[in-house]
Amino acid sequence: MALLLIKKKKMKDWLIKAMLKSKKFWYAISAVVVPALVTYLGVGEATATDLFHSILVLILGQGIADSSKK
Repeated sequence: MALLLIKKKKMKDWLIKAMLKSKKFWYAISAVVVPALVTYLGVGEATATDLFHSILVLILGQGIADSSKK
């Protein structure tokens, strides 16, 4: 039982480290933060939407680039 808990902890630590190193993860975080910040600063909603779509395209492009690496 203890061995299973150790394996789960190691897997969890590995997953968190992999996520923090991932460009797609940071693009996804910025897809939420940047439009919210832009809207909060008073810039138009259309600009926030354009930024959101641009970041989604970055995520898609990074996914394609990552799939070609393998």
